[in-house]
Amino acid sequence: MKNKLYILSFAVVLTGIGVLSLMPPSSGIELGEHDKWNHFIAYLVLSLNWCMIENKSKVFFLGLLFCGCYGLSLEYLQGFVPGRLPSWLDALANLGGVMSGFVLYYFMKRFE
Repeated sequence: MKNKLYILSFAVVLTGIGVLSLMPPSSGIELGEHDKWNHFIAYLVLSLNWCMIENKSKVFFLGLLFCGCYGLSLEYLQGFVPGRLPSWLDALANLGGVMSGFVLYYFMKRFE
């Protein structure tokens, strides 16, 4: 049951990031002035959710790759949304959040 909750949490975070990333700015949803921190935290949470689902090393690193590629893909797709522009700095914040989430989880497990 615990693993199902982690899977649900991962799916909700994944979907939320996708929806918020691909909404046109005219939607009225404003996430504040700290855009890069928002990216970093969103992908940190995404990667931590993945880590809670599976911690076997092969699947663990596939998740790292998946989360990183997801962030890069959404940044690319923003170029096709009216009023949005892809940003290399946002992509770096996404990747930084993913890497930080996996490193944080690794150290939490190591010192557990």
